[in-house]
Amino acid sequence: MRRTTTIDLLRPDGPDGDVLVDGRGRDLVMSRGSRPRTSDTASLRAHIDYVNGSTLLDIRAVPDDDGLRELLGATVGPGFRSKVVAAIPQAAADRSLAHLLLDDLPGATLVSGYARFPTGKCDMNADPAARRTFLSGRINLCSGFSESGTMLTEMSRTGALPLPYGPVAPPLESPEHPLAWHAIDPLQPNGIRRRRLMDVAEVDERLLVRAMFRDSHRDDHGVETVIHEYDLTAEIDRADLRVLAIEATPRVLPWVECPHAAASATRLLGQTVHDLRTWVRAQLTGITTCTHLNDLLRSLADIDRLVEEL
Repeated sequence: MRRTTTIDLLRPDGPDGDVLVDGRGRDLVMSRGSRPRTSDTASLRAHIDYVNGSTLLDIRAVPDDDGLRELLGATVGPGFRSKVVAAIPQAAADRSLAHLLLDDLPGATLVSGYARFPTGKCDMNADPAARRTFLSGRINLCSGFSESGTMLTEMSRTGALPLPYGPVAPPLESPEHPLAWHAIDPLQPNGIRRRRLMDVAEVDERLLVRAMFRDSHRDDHGVETVIHEYDLTAEIDRADLRVLAIEATPRVLPWVECPHAAASATRLLGQTVHDLRTWVRAQLTGITTCTHLNDLLRSLADIDRLVEEL
């Protein structure tokens, strides 16, 4: 099984304009000797007032769910995932593609703030209220927000939030494997794209898993650079879906402290995938962890759905 998703966060009205979301996903079944078969697809369109509290103004999805209307007016940030589970409980329980797109929306929306300051530092001295809001609940949240780390030390010294500039994004698609990813449009200038991939293969009594994610930004000159990227491999017991082995490999991260958090993935050893969305949020906190890696680890809960197709 291969599950892929993309979430594009676009600002057609400029850096301070609303965010338009284009999310897409696909599940693909592959077996030796036969052509890959699409088993599920989903898409998501949303309109977010980012400047005024990341408020969800509109949302549409395929397949549709009446419960989505309950999310209108919600802040696409802390607490949003709980609201998603309450609004579409069956999709959440089924680990559906639609649920994954919605579950990923708060993290992707947070990263989309990078597009507001593509040419330099964000001056926190100019808006003390914005600085307080930015820091609220984030100090020592993860390795990147360590109180003694690069980002907050630099902010304390200069009053400005430093912005990293990552490497040019190599393509994830391959001409030799045109079905490897679902169809997506070119990323628009000053847009942010979040991509996810998970492969699950059954070998003897084990499930072999490879997963990755990438956040990238395309500037006004058409150059797409990577903000975050992680790879992950794991072995899962086929009978009880318990994690037997796991390794996370950081590819691109913004601060020198961030890669040390990769070791936190080994804390999943012995856990079953069923409850990883709640377990990771409760157990993997503090400066030895990474919020972006945590999102990747939480997505392993979807193995529960994918293995049914196998």
